[in-house]
Amino acid sequence: MSNVRRNNERALLVWLALALAVGVALSYSTSAWARPGGGHSYSGGSSSRSSGRSGSGSSGDGGDAAGLIFQLILLCIQYPALGVPLLIIVVAFFVVKAAVGAGQKGWSTSTPEAVQAVQRVEQTARVGRSELDMIRTLDPGFSLVLFEDFAYMLYAAVQRGRGIGTQALAAYLAPNLAQALVDPQLSDVQGIVIGAMRYVRFSGLQGPMLEVEIEIESNFLEVLRAGGTRRFYAVDRILLSRAVTARSRPLARAHTLDCPNCGAPLEAVRGTECSYCRQNVGFGRFDWMIAGFNSLTREARGPLLTSDVAETGTELPTIVDRGAPQRFEEITRKDPALSWQALQGRVALVFAELQVAWSGRDPMRIRPFVSDNLFQSMYYWIDLYTQARCRNLTENATILRVDLANVLSDAYFDAITLRVFASSIDYTISDDGKLLSGNRSRPRTYSEYWTLIRGTARRGEPRRDSTCSNCGAPLRIAMTGQCEYCRVKITSGDFDWVLSRIEQDESYGG
Repeated sequence: MSNVRRNNERALLVWLALALAVGVALSYSTSAWARPGGGHSYSGGSSSRSSGRSGSGSSGDGGDAAGLIFQLILLCIQYPALGVPLLIIVVAFFVVKAAVGAGQKGWSTSTPEAVQAVQRVEQTARVGRSELDMIRTLDPGFSLVLFEDFAYMLYAAVQRGRGIGTQALAAYLAPNLAQALVDPQLSDVQGIVIGAMRYVRFSGLQGPMLEVEIEIESNFLEVLRAGGTRRFYAVDRILLSRAVTARSRPLARAHTLDCPNCGAPLEAVRGTECSYCRQNVGFGRFDWMIAGFNSLTREARGPLLTSDVAETGTELPTIVDRGAPQRFEEITRKDPALSWQALQGRVALVFAELQVAWSGRDPMRIRPFVSDNLFQSMYYWIDLYTQARCRNLTENATILRVDLANVLSDAYFDAITLRVFASSIDYTISDDGKLLSGNRSRPRTYSEYWTLIRGTARRGEPRRDSTCSNCGAPLRIAMTGQCEYCRVKITSGDFDWVLSRIEQDESYGG
């Protein structure tokens, strides 16, 4: 009887050891790669954010793997005849895995280290876009779409100012920041690409100053005065402040930095006084200024175009603003040609063109369907792949489901945020055909939050074909977004729905 019991115990130990070994291996083998626009390369970090969504994906993998490793070590101590060989197998597994990936290490904004860095700095509850829309009660001309474009533009200008100087930006900076941000080691900051922007705090509707704190993920190239360059991934928080009595700049000035009061060129502003309107235009009196700039994390990384990072957040519930269905119905009442089915048709067209443009390293293919900011980000990534002589391919890309997440309208734009669930085969190859990462046969499921914008005055069914939304000619769009036939810029959203933001599940805050 004792022999039978010992045999059963040995069998149980063998099965336990095998399970441990397989568990350890699998806990590190989940892969996700790139996708159009950088995809998860700007995933923004923690899925365990304060919106009430439960953590998922890689956020718990480390603890599970640590437990399995501990059990395997314990097995080596108590039953070395079984544990030691299995430990050797597991070690060999990781040695081979490291050797395969040895030539692929570098910069990717969603490496596990990056995710952990963002998790460390996310300490404040996020603010949904709908809350900022309340600014329109004080300022009817406020547009969240234009505000976000302005925030992108001002952040990029300040990053450049760290190298070339911030004198021209004095009207948009708190006095203590103008010199504090300048780095004497730098001659310039270039290639500034913003991958994610999250609202952290909003206050001041009762006056005297509105304050919006924003967290921005970016990467940029610093040019050193001593020669050479270095690339960084950064998470920064900026505090934007503006007097409650200020009013938003008109649409014609929405994409320029000029005198916050009269619109004169920045060269006319000496310090915070404009030589045209003779006003002190600083301190947030007439427009948003950066009242605080806090660098949360900054990591030196070179480009990594073939990454192995676990996809997180796809299984989480969709964040739906409670007023979204009603606001969508209001838009369709104004424009009966805009139906849910017609909007999905437009999304399908943009999705398909995005895959072709990305896989073919052809940014002009997607130019008619995306905003200026999103195009610049895509152009950056595609250029990196071209320089590295490789390409990320997405095959058999299919939209599985589309959820309505949010709808906002202002004086200039309607904005509809959708959660797009999709699947595709995703892998990266070199120009000579060598597989660098991914899988040529296994599809990968993911989801992203897409925000599409269109001018509020526009009416009509969204186009589902590749023709100019203004003149109907075949699409031939210049870098500026203008149709080569009618010379009208169609990428601003004034004529049809264009994609202005792509946000990852674990980054989207509503």
